[in-house]
Amino acid sequence: MHLTETILYCIAFYLVLLIFLGVLANKKKKSNSLKDFYLAGKGLNSFVLLLTLYATQYSANTLLVTPAEVVNKGMGMILILGYMTAVVVFYLLFAPQLFQVSRIQDFVTPGDWFDFRFKMPKLTLFANILLIIVSINFLLSQLIAMGHITEGITGGKIPYWVGVIFLGFVVIVYETLGGMRAVAWTDVIQGVMILLGLIGIFIIVMPDVEELSKISQWLIKNEPKKIGIPETSFQIYWFSTVLMVGLGASIYPQVIQRIYAAKSVKTLKKSLGAMIIVPLFTVLILFLLGVISIPHFTDVENVSKDTVLPTMLNFWSEHSALAFGLTIVVIIGLLAAIMSTADSVLLSLSSIIAKDILGKSVLKKAPEERLTKYGKFFSWIIMIIMVIFALNPHITLWGLIELKMQILIQIAPLFLVGIYNSKVSAKAMMFGLVVASTFILICFFLNIKTIGHIQIGLIGFTINMLLIFLYSYFLNNKKSKN
Repeated sequence: MHLTETILYCIAFYLVLLIFLGVLANKKKKSNSLKDFYLAGKGLNSFVLLLTLYATQYSANTLLVTPAEVVNKGMGMILILGYMTAVVVFYLLFAPQLFQVSRIQDFVTPGDWFDFRFKMPKLTLFANILLIIVSINFLLSQLIAMGHITEGITGGKIPYWVGVIFLGFVVIVYETLGGMRAVAWTDVIQGVMILLGLIGIFIIVMPDVEELSKISQWLIKNEPKKIGIPETSFQIYWFSTVLMVGLGASIYPQVIQRIYAAKSVKTLKKSLGAMIIVPLFTVLILFLLGVISIPHFTDVENVSKDTVLPTMLNFWSEHSALAFGLTIVVIIGLLAAIMSTADSVLLSLSSIIAKDILGKSVLKKAPEERLTKYGKFFSWIIMIIMVIFALNPHITLWGLIELKMQILIQIAPLFLVGIYNSKVSAKAMMFGLVVASTFILICFFLNIKTIGHIQIGLIGFTINMLLIFLYSYFLNNKKSKN
């Protein structure tokens, strides 16, 4: 059977499976409480938690960008391995402590931690607004990616707009039915597919020592720049990006809620411990696949991130029947990765709106069941609006996605400093967050992305931290004396 036809059948089967899991998760629910819907009753075991964290961390962008960056910039892009490792390191810095507090205080959203630790409604509201901005743009990017990937992997048989509308509809249906439970279960399938597919493809297509030697000689002769050590300026840029991505990605609201959803602190630590080795089975394999792909793109000066892996998968699928099957697994896994990220972001977004915004204003005295109902309703509203925007992928909002990590990293002190330093005040946090966020916005509109090859987001984070401690230990002390 032709690759495109097989993909179409597999997509159809996968989507039916997602709806089935949503129905099954709905039957497994114990109540209509916020905890049950948004955190799966706080009972995720280590295996499910590991794979749902994996699915959250490794989106389709990671899978597509890594080999493309290697093809474009060369073997120095082994540095990408550091990005994902850094995320896990930052998880370990605060996740176990946050989990223990969340279990005692019965947290549901990131805002619950802000309220408990700082007891300043304005700070919680401002931080939540930033998280909503980030989440909306993140969701929009996933919907746009759904359309592009669906159109690309089916050879145009499914047009862009159908991919956006239909896949967005499937996501909202199974999420509304099953909440976090359905999202986690679908993450398990997606994670297994990606891991097995990539490892299988790697085993089949990876050349032996002699062939690797030939590739190395070819690179030395034809692409010498792609085997050299990156310039100092790029190394500085890379290191600042590692810190920014590590801090930012570790506090995605959907990640924070997965920390809350763990069955126990032991379960959480086991999952995070296993996450440390995941980059070796994902990023390292993608890097090596990128290396052996370089000779196939010699006539293209700068390859699109969406091109390398799909093109090579199509090429490798002709090796054997097994390679053909594994290629299907990886391709459907790419689509699943996008949908998995979209459902996680949408779930967190609706929980923040329902509990932290409506639940503290117009629905202040409403029971949890009503808040859950409104959360589901707003999930549909948000999805419909984002689908409309996604149908025009060149809209202005698309540019705001560049702000994602720069904004997220400014919220990191609320977790890291808040957990480890009891003397830091809420006013200090508010001061640092407002100034740093303003700095990021000014740089964004001036199109300034780095200063001295250092990411603007990291510079803003440094300003943020300095202002927090300056206010807490100097300005606050002076006010107290006066």
